[in-house]
Amino acid sequence: MGPGTRNWARTAALLLAVLCLYLMFSPVWVPPLAPSAYDNARGLQLGLVTLAALCLVSPAWAATVVAEWLSLGLLPRVLIVALLGGGSLSAALSVAPHLGALEVALVALLVVLFLSVCALVRRFHSTEDVLLIAICAGAALVVLQFWLTFGLYLLEGKAFSWIHPFLEFANVRFFSQYQAYTLVLMLLPLALYRLQGWRRGLVYFLAAAFWSMQWLVAARSVWVGFAVAACLVLVFAHSQRRKWLLQQGAVVLAGGAICLLLVQFVLAVPDVNPMPRAISLLDRGPQSAHFRLLLAGSALNMLAEHPLLGIGPGQFGLFYSLSRAAHPHNTPLQLLAEYGLLAGTAGVLLGIALALYATRSLSTSARASDLTGVSLAAALLMGLVDSLFSGNLTMPHAQVFFCVVAGWLVGRRPLRPAVGDAAPIPARTMRIGLVAVALLATCVTLILSIEYLSLVREMPRTQQDWIPHFWQYGRFSAW
Repeated sequence: MGPGTRNWARTAALLLAVLCLYLMFSPVWVPPLAPSAYDNARGLQLGLVTLAALCLVSPAWAATVVAEWLSLGLLPRVLIVALLGGGSLSAALSVAPHLGALEVALVALLVVLFLSVCALVRRFHSTEDVLLIAICAGAALVVLQFWLTFGLYLLEGKAFSWIHPFLEFANVRFFSQYQAYTLVLMLLPLALYRLQGWRRGLVYFLAAAFWSMQWLVAARSVWVGFAVAACLVLVFAHSQRRKWLLQQGAVVLAGGAICLLLVQFVLAVPDVNPMPRAISLLDRGPQSAHFRLLLAGSALNMLAEHPLLGIGPGQFGLFYSLSRAAHPHNTPLQLLAEYGLLAGTAGVLLGIALALYATRSLSTSARASDLTGVSLAAALLMGLVDSLFSGNLTMPHAQVFFCVVAGWLVGRRPLRPAVGDAAPIPARTMRIGLVAVALLATCVTLILSIEYLSLVREMPRTQQDWIPHFWQYGRFSAW
């Protein structure tokens, strides 16, 4: 093994290890970088994507990521360049260029993370195994944290707080949007390892317990996403659809049974552990749907007023005043309103292309006929559908899990050489350009993040208006 191969292996192993640590611990832990949990979660995400960018300094690893970039085909590459280029122009001409620069730089780093996951899955041995273990371990930690905390409160006779400590990182903006990309992956150990006996039962219990928390929190957009994913599996996954649907249906129903037992025998006790009306699905009225229609109308009005370049990436909250929201809870509308028709349409088409690829992979991909491929495609489709109602791709947890699931699915396909380029760019030039873009995006996020965090630490608590978008101050631009 030559020095280049050893450096490549070390770089890949380092990135994979840090990525798995993020997948495992990010749902339950954030470092104390800033005054709010949301900003802490964003800081943790920026640390991961920065490492992915810095790994490109290794020439061998950069060449591998460039190969993944070329294998995407001409149209996806053009759309990504249009999204980043148009977004940069929109940010530069917007009323808050620093907010726009942060958003565009993060998108560039997320593209690097996506390509890196593709490369890891395709070329690094056992990547699928360790990614799966990390995701399932993260879900297990979430379940363990909830049940231990809830049990201790119950034993001590104290009222359990659904906001702190359990849902402080979560409620709808973290927990359900993280679950949208992971719920259907919980049974993958059965497909990869052919578990039997108590090990098989343990996997089923973990999946059911994880689903029970979705029943408790009851994010309706996640249910819609699961229903759409299940229907697509039913139609397209011919060889594995019955087995997949039976397994997933079993754990969904088991999770509902756990939730029912909890509601009937624990949460029904007066003044002990009442479930907040904001969480209980049965207590919600039509306000949420009306609220989203209001947001959608505002996003369309912004697009009509600023059709070409939009209002600027990350700046919906600066132009919107009808409610406390800082994003329209719909990813396509957010892209169009903030990036404009040119770059926004490129972003929407990228999402459509991924959804079509996931759907097609259910039946046509050589490796997607197994339960792993089916589950990955379903998870990606479920998350994308959820983003139409929640805008989950605004949030740090969902952004990373989206890149991981999409990169994992795309990385399973056979590597094909790039076609359709009239004048191919030399590999060395392509590698230098990729590294330059990644390092520039890293510098932008680092400098502006330090500027923001320095200000927010000194701001009086009475002046803090916590409306999240990129940062917790999603509707504040005076920094």
